[in-house]
Amino acid sequence: MAYVTTTQLSSRLGSTMYGRLTDRVTGTTASATTAQQIVAEAEAEANSYLAVRYATPIDLTVNAELADIMQARVLDLAEYAAWKSSPFVNDMPSRVQDVYRAALAWLRDVADGRVNLPADEPLAGPLVMDDSPRYASSVRRLTADELDGL
Repeated sequence: MAYVTTTQLSSRLGSTMYGRLTDRVTGTTASATTAQQIVAEAEAEANSYLAVRYATPIDLTVNAELADIMQARVLDLAEYAAWKSSPFVNDMPSRVQDVYRAALAWLRDVADGRVNLPADEPLAGPLVMDDSPRYASSVRRLTADELDGL
């Protein structure tokens, strides 16, 4: 399930910048293939954080209340990736860097359990992990009775 589409990325960037950031040949004509790759990588990056606590990809048809937040964060990641991977731009705007860092911080907080996704239904996720140490001793070879008298 996709969190964002290439059309949403194009809307965020504007048509001129969308073409400049997705065209790898001349920097003028938008490339749907490159844009789809950028979106897929951004979604994979988001899922890599979310997968620590939730089954991914998160089904936005079941948890529609998450659509806006997931779209915003993944678009932040995709916009950064588009700027970073384009051979036709030198200076990434500080706004793009700031929203990218904020998106990563939010995803880390979700992964670390400091932020819970606001789902109406509990999200599918792994069972609670118990990271406590495990202690086990082997069977005693000699009992106190066998040692009596030594």
